[in-house]
Amino acid sequence: MDSKHTDIKAALSHSQGGFFIERGMVMLNEIFESFWKTVKKSDDKRLSVQKIPSGVTESNNHYYINDGSEWHALDVYYPDNAAGKLPVIIDIHGGGWMYGSKELNKNYCLALAQRGYVVFNMSYRLVPDVIMADQLHDVSMAFRWIYKNMDEFPCDTDNIFLTGDSAGGQLAAFSAVISDCAELRRAFCFAESRLRFNAIGLTSPVAFLEPKGAMEVYFRKVVGETYKFKKYAKCLDLDKILEIGSIPPTYLVTSSGDSIGRKPTLKAYDCIRSKGVDVELSDWGKTNGKELPHVFAVLEPLSEEGAEEISNMLEFFAKHTK
Repeated sequence: MDSKHTDIKAALSHSQGGFFIERGMVMLNEIFESFWKTVKKSDDKRLSVQKIPSGVTESNNHYYINDGSEWHALDVYYPDNAAGKLPVIIDIHGGGWMYGSKELNKNYCLALAQRGYVVFNMSYRLVPDVIMADQLHDVSMAFRWIYKNMDEFPCDTDNIFLTGDSAGGQLAAFSAVISDCAELRRAFCFAESRLRFNAIGLTSPVAFLEPKGAMEVYFRKVVGETYKFKKYAKCLDLDKILEIGSIPPTYLVTSSGDSIGRKPTLKAYDCIRSKGVDVELSDWGKTNGKELPHVFAVLEPLSEEGAEEISNMLEFFAKHTK
């Protein structure tokens, strides 16, 4: 995925010089569509040969908005024969805001559930049918459903954690901040759920979306061409949103081979640390002679490195368990 993201970045940088002036957004839309089709082929191949984590009970396709849309469905996983209440993790998949569903992160979420958690794995609507703010609204409605239905599952409601990777990391970070701040809830039309998070885990979060630089055209698709007229216009970057709201204790993951998310992850770490929040950064270098790719632990949760990183994140969560 890293090389493909680099390719699209290069294509977008050409557009700044007028390479796509004649065909404009039509060609860009074709590039985006082709790119994500290529990513899907890669993911389908990876998932088809991946070992599925075992020993987990699944309760699938609950609709957190009662419209029958596949994009408004979530799954729930927890260990077989769970005894007593278990801490909760809500996961938000990545995919550049334009791609993916809960199926993309299913094995990762099953691996989390294996470790003794009730895990909620959600889908949400995608760009260009919606913009990022609409996706945040979807997340808020999932939070509301989870809050109302946790008693149906072995959930410890005093210990709730939130995870997300890449674009899902941005949605997770922003959701955690917005959900606990009335001013931001109004700005983003974010439904109140009464969920509060002990800590969050963000894998390569791309949490700075103000359209500028080489990725301006892409981010304009994500936040919408009219974003400057929205109440949240000045809250598209993590540092800006943290001027208004607060973020829970945060665990961050990246790697030296993470060409997409490493810089924004390091920037997020500095930003969160400056607020005096308990924040931990796991920044992997070369391992066994290889660079680890973007969101490696999510892509390969049962690999040696993926399993170790999951353990590291859950140790951080354990520090913040009541």
